[in-house]
Amino acid sequence: MTARLWALGLAALVAVLVPVLALVEAHSPVRVMVAVVFVVLVPGVPVVLALDLPDGRVTAVLAVCVSVSALLLGGAAGALLGRWDPVGTVMVIAAVGLLATPLGLRAVLRRPVPARTGAGVASEERAVEREAETGEKGSGGREVTVRALPRVAGLALVAASLTLWWVSTRQLDTSAAGLGGAALIAPVTYWLALALLAGVLAWSLLRKELDHVVLAAACTALAVCAYLFTSVADGAGGVGAGWVHVGFTDLVTRTGTFATGIDARFSWPGFLGGLSILVTAAGLADAAPLLLLAPAFYAVLAMPALWLIAKVISGNARTAWLAVVLWLCFNWYQQDYLSAQATGFVLYAGVLAVLLWAFDVADVPAVRGRRALRWVRAARRIPGRPGVGGGVVVALEVLLLLVIVALVLSHQLTPIALGAALLWFTVAGATRWRSLWLVTAALVVGWFSYGAVGFWRGHLAGLLGDLGGVGASVSSGVSERLVGDPVYQQLQFSRIGWTGLLGLVAVAGWFLVRRTKGAVLWAGLAAAPFALLGVQSYGGEVVIRCALYAGPVLAPLAAVALVRAGSAVRNAVGEKRFSARVTVAAATAFVLFVAMSVLTLTRGLNTSFEHVSAAEVDAARTLLRLAPDGATVASGGEVGPLPLGRVGEVRTVPLVPRDCTGLPPDCLRTALANGGPDFIYVTQGQEALGRLLRMAPPGWTGELVDVALDSGDYETVVRTEKATVLRRIGGGAP
Repeated sequence: MTARLWALGLAALVAVLVPVLALVEAHSPVRVMVAVVFVVLVPGVPVVLALDLPDGRVTAVLAVCVSVSALLLGGAAGALLGRWDPVGTVMVIAAVGLLATPLGLRAVLRRPVPARTGAGVASEERAVEREAETGEKGSGGREVTVRALPRVAGLALVAASLTLWWVSTRQLDTSAAGLGGAALIAPVTYWLALALLAGVLAWSLLRKELDHVVLAAACTALAVCAYLFTSVADGAGGVGAGWVHVGFTDLVTRTGTFATGIDARFSWPGFLGGLSILVTAAGLADAAPLLLLAPAFYAVLAMPALWLIAKVISGNARTAWLAVVLWLCFNWYQQDYLSAQATGFVLYAGVLAVLLWAFDVADVPAVRGRRALRWVRAARRIPGRPGVGGGVVVALEVLLLLVIVALVLSHQLTPIALGAALLWFTVAGATRWRSLWLVTAALVVGWFSYGAVGFWRGHLAGLLGDLGGVGASVSSGVSERLVGDPVYQQLQFSRIGWTGLLGLVAVAGWFLVRRTKGAVLWAGLAAAPFALLGVQSYGGEVVIRCALYAGPVLAPLAAVALVRAGSAVRNAVGEKRFSARVTVAAATAFVLFVAMSVLTLTRGLNTSFEHVSAAEVDAARTLLRLAPDGATVASGGEVGPLPLGRVGEVRTVPLVPRDCTGLPPDCLRTALANGGPDFIYVTQGQEALGRLLRMAPPGWTGELVDVALDSGDYETVVRTEKATVLRRIGGGAP
C-alpha cells in the first residue's frame, strides 16, 4: 500500500506542477524532469489505481501505458480537430488525473494490509530458498526480509559502475571509430564498468534473497551504459532518423500543423503531436535533449512489462529478471531512439503483459478430447475473470482499447504486429477480450483508409506490391543491407548470429515448458510478428522489426533454458560447497560480461557514421539560422543533425547527384556549373558513411568541399574537423 500511496501522491503533485510551470513559462532542468514524470504517471496512476487490481505489477504496467496513450491521443486530437493548444491539452490530461485521484486514494486505503506473522515470514523465506536451489516455480522470489547491508552494497556497486562508465565517456573519441564501431575504441574504464555490472547481476541473481531494487538498478545501469555510451560521449543523440523527428516536432510546435504533404509520418500524428506537447510542457526549445537520453528511457519504461511477461512465461521472478537482462543484451536493433517505433514498442509490450497476466491468474478450462478437435475447443473457450469483478473487466477492456487507438494513430507497423498477437490470443482461447484483434484490425484499416490518404495515394503501388512478398521482404531486410566494405559486411553477420543465438536458445526453452498450459500461446506470440514479412518490407527494415516484436517472448524462453542448464551445473558441482558456489557465480558473471561485450559490438557497429557531435549540431543550427526560406542545402549523406529544424522551409538535396556515373568530384563540378545549392553541409559521419557503405576513398568529402571552394562561388561559414558549412556567395543572412 505504501508504494501505491507514494505513486499516487507523486502523480497528483506533477499533475499540479506541470500546468503551473507551463503557464508561468519557467525554464529549468527541474521543469523538464517534472514534465517527463508527468508523461509517465498522469493520468494512468490514479485511473488504474481506482480499479483496485489485485497485482501491483500489472497496475504499474497499465498505468504507464494509459499515461503515454493520453499524451499520444492529445497530440492526435490537435491534428484532427485543427485546434493546436499544447498547454490546454496538458491541463486537460492533468484535470483527468486529479479528478481520478480521490477514486484511486479510496481504492488504496480500502486495500487490506496483509498480516505478517513470524511463521508466515519464515514460510516465505523457505519458499525463496527452495526456489533459489531448484529454479522451480515457488513464491516468485518475493522480497520479504531483504537485509539492508547487501542492498546498500549492491546499490553502491551499481553506482561505482556508473561512475566508471561516466569516466569512460569522457575518454571516448568517437571520431576514431572505424570498421569495428564503438567496441574497438572503448577505453578500459568502460569494460571495467561492464565487468562490475556483470558481477552485481550474477551475485543478485544467485542470492537466496532476491532483491528487486538492486536488480532493477543494475538493469537500468546496463541500459544507460550500453545504450547511451556514444551519445553521452558526444553530447548529442545519434541516429539520423531521430533528428528528423526533432525537426518534425519543431514544425508542429511552431505552427501547430501536420505537413502530410512533406512526409508520410505526419499521417500518423499521435507521436509527433504528443512529443510536441511534451517539448512545450518541458519548456524546451526543441526535442534534441530528449533525443540524447531516449534509448535508456525507453528501455527503463519497457522493463516492467518485459518483467511481467517473463514472470508469466517462466513462473519464476528470478528467471524473469534474467530475461530482462537477456533482452537488454540482445537489443542491438537501435529502434529505441526518439521515435514512434520506440513509443509503440512500450505500448505493445504493455498490452501483451496485461493479457498474459489475465491469462495466468484466470481459471482457464482445460481442453480435452481428440487431438483433431482440441484446436476448435481451445478457440471457443473463455477464461475466467482475472480475480476482479465484471465492472473492472469492462474497464480493463476500455483502457486496452484506449492504448490500441493511441497506437494506431501513432505508428504504421506496430498495430499490425499487435493485431497478429491479439488474434493468436483468441485462437488459443487465452483471453476474455476475444474481439480486440478485430477492433484493432478495423482501426488500422479505417485510419489507413481515411486518416492516411495522403500517404497511400502516393505509395499504393508499392504497398500492394509488398503483399505476400516474403522472400523480397527478407532479401531487402538482410542481404540487401549487407553492402559496402567486406570487413564491415562480415561484422554485420555478428548481428544476425547474435539474434539467431537468442532464437535457438528460446526454442530449447520452449521445449522445456511445452507441457505447461501456455506453451502453445508462447510459441504463437513469438512467431506472430513474423507475419509482417508477408505484409510489407517497411523500407527494408521489417526483419529487424519482427525480431524486435518477438523479443519480449524469446528472452523469457531463453532464460528458462539457461536457468535449467545452470541448475544442472550447480547440482553437478555440488552447490553446498563454498568453492563450488564461487565457481558458479564467477562463471555466471563471465557469461554476462561476454553478452554485454557482444552487445557493445553489435549495437555500436555503426558508430563511425551514426554518432553526432556537438560541433555538427552547432554547424547545422548555424546553417539553418542563415538560410532563407526556400534555400537548397546539399548534404553528403543521410546522417547527422541537419533535419533538426526548418522542415518545409529548407530543402535538402544530395551533394553528389544520384544519377552520377563518373567520379564524385567531376559530377559535383558539373552540378555547380549548372547552378549549385545555396548551402553545402558536410560532416565526419557522412565521410564515414561513404567509406563503409559506398567504398568511397578516404577524404572524399574534403575533396568535394575543395571543389566547391575552387569554383569561386562559395565561402566558408563553418569549418572544423567535425563539420563544414559553405554558403553560396551573396546568399543567406550575413
